[in-house]
Amino acid sequence: MPAPAPPFRRAFQRIWQPQRGLFWLMLTFNALSSALAWALHLLQPTGGLLVLLTLLALSNAVMGWWLLSLLWRTSAESPNPGDPHVQSPVGQQDP
Repeated sequence: MPAPAPPFRRAFQRIWQPQRGLFWLMLTFNALSSALAWALHLLQPTGGLLVLLTLLALSNAVMGWWLLSLLWRTSAESPNPGDPHVQSPVGQQDP
């Protein structure tokens, strides 16, 4: 039986899931909020544009964090990782 992975590695594996669309959507929202914050810093808009870009950047950051928490919750560890006889919920569904 292989040794269990360290806690940091298990946490990283729960988040790093490039095969899932949710992972890429989370990265997109976080990158967009960073780009908007960078644009706010460089352009220094005033008035309504400042409010609009700030709200967009904040909403993108919140959506990124919400998707990260959703990804974290949906990738809960199985009770016996590495046991080939334990089926995942997908494997238990009828075709």
